[in-house]
Amino acid sequence: MDALALAEETMAQRAARLKRERAAASREESRAMKRARLDWADLPSEILVLVMQAVAEMPADDAEDPRRETHRLGAVPTVPRVASVCRGWRHAVASDPRALWRVVDLSYGWARPSDAIVRRYCANGDWAKLTSLTLADCAVLTDASLRALHQHCPELVSLDVSGTSKMTLGGMKPLSERLTDLTLDRVKQRSMGATNQLVSGMCTDKLARLSVADVTGLDRGFIRNLHKRCGPALRHLNLSHSGMHHQNLPWLELQRSCPNVETLLLNGFGGASGWSTVPNAQGAVFAGDIPGWPNLKTLHVGASTRTHSTGHSLAPSYVDAFVLDALARNANLEDLDVTGCAISSVHLWGIPSLWLGELRCLRASRTGFASDEGIEFLAARERPWAQSLALSLETVELGTSHMNANDVSDRGLDVLSHNLVNLRALGVAGADITDDGLERLVDARRETLRVVDVLGCRGLSRAARQAAHGGEPLVIRAAIRKERGDVVSDEDEEDEEEEHLIPRRRAAARAVDRFEELLDSDDDANENWIDEEENENEEEENEEEEEYEEEEDAVPVPPAAAAAPQSGALKIVMRRR
Repeated sequence: MDALALAEETMAQRAARLKRERAAASREESRAMKRARLDWADLPSEILVLVMQAVAEMPADDAEDPRRETHRLGAVPTVPRVASVCRGWRHAVASDPRALWRVVDLSYGWARPSDAIVRRYCANGDWAKLTSLTLADCAVLTDASLRALHQHCPELVSLDVSGTSKMTLGGMKPLSERLTDLTLDRVKQRSMGATNQLVSGMCTDKLARLSVADVTGLDRGFIRNLHKRCGPALRHLNLSHSGMHHQNLPWLELQRSCPNVETLLLNGFGGASGWSTVPNAQGAVFAGDIPGWPNLKTLHVGASTRTHSTGHSLAPSYVDAFVLDALARNANLEDLDVTGCAISSVHLWGIPSLWLGELRCLRASRTGFASDEGIEFLAARERPWAQSLALSLETVELGTSHMNANDVSDRGLDVLSHNLVNLRALGVAGADITDDGLERLVDARRETLRVVDVLGCRGLSRAARQAAHGGEPLVIRAAIRKERGDVVSDEDEEDEEEEHLIPRRRAAARAVDRFEELLDSDDDANENWIDEEENENEEEENEEEEEYEEEEDAVPVPPAAAAAPQSGALKIVMRRR
């Protein structure tokens, strides 16, 4: 069996394993509820609404999956799905729709929103408590929808209108007084002047999060006066890939007017011309007048990538050690992206604020780090920052599909595998590595390493390159051993399956914790419908104690006895998988 067939067989086995796990968990839960004489339909509507609300407002990041199209949550499609389960759940949804329609995402391709639909939901009161609305790529919506939102949604504070073209400043301006989270990515108007007027008019000192990414028509006037429109409330600023001319970032004025920034995203800012600081930056450094961003956690200043008929190239970058020192002064960064910047490893680690904190993610393709010497300088044990980085650094990207890590070899992989004990993701696409070096890396970090990008590594065998498309380290190692003729043990296959189940088990554990918190937080509601009952058959329950753990054997109160005083609380201890 060749390596490709092995990879396909492994994925098929994993899919079958996951299907069996889900079916077994469903059967166990059904049997446990049947023994306890519990039924989801017997839950009061108040408890059901609380559970549904928690699910609808759960952020997509809880799924630990970057594929947003499969894990983004909200009232759409959560509410239609739960309403179609049974009649009791449908009545619970209808009893308090305002509590469920708080986070709405209409950017699904099948949603097909229109002005009439938005006005109808606003007029009937379902969106009276709406707080977050996503209208990304809803090109048919106009100012009529915005006027309805302004009139009927007084609690709306988060709005995403990315990719829209029919919404004007006149329709959005009334909403700007209450918005704290605004996303204007890829927004388009009839002209560049209208686009700049829209972006400038929506910037207020109340915004805590502002994203204006991929807006090529952004002019220098907006950037020059950005610090005058935003205030201390700003926490997140995203200008990635915006602007088509060279931009001068007034970072000194921004640090003074917006001192609480935690996330600054400037990847590809200025387009093919790049960006630089204003002329007064050098004098401010000599005068010591740099306030810095003390709360800065994420800093992305990577250069823009240009695509040509013959391949890819990097746009010029004016980010050097001086600029990085000015931006990251007094900060404890956790996520740093300096892709394509004119920074050497010596200059980068001459900035104490970068390595004295807990740096978790480093992206440094096409820099001095993307080499064996840079890796040794980064992770050498004798360096003063080595002990801190060995425990904190989890993601290292030294090469991508557009920017190969040609200067990284097995020597660099050995340093990473021995020193970075918590390494979870590694990107060395196009590196000069071999099967032996990659296998040693996976063996050393098999308990923590989850993703490895080795696409384009010509030194790897054909089997390893074919298995590398999934990015799973244990699958790649199994393909290498199969190609070499070694016998792949059952332990290796079990490890591959266990690795795939870890994110799902963590997400399930968090869901169980949230469900138990909801039950504990509303003891009064529990006491009205749950009564405590002694175990009638203790010997039979003890035989199944190893498989099912129940803190109390609770029985729902029948409707006829609802008026009688009740006591006790229900707590089902679910075994985490």
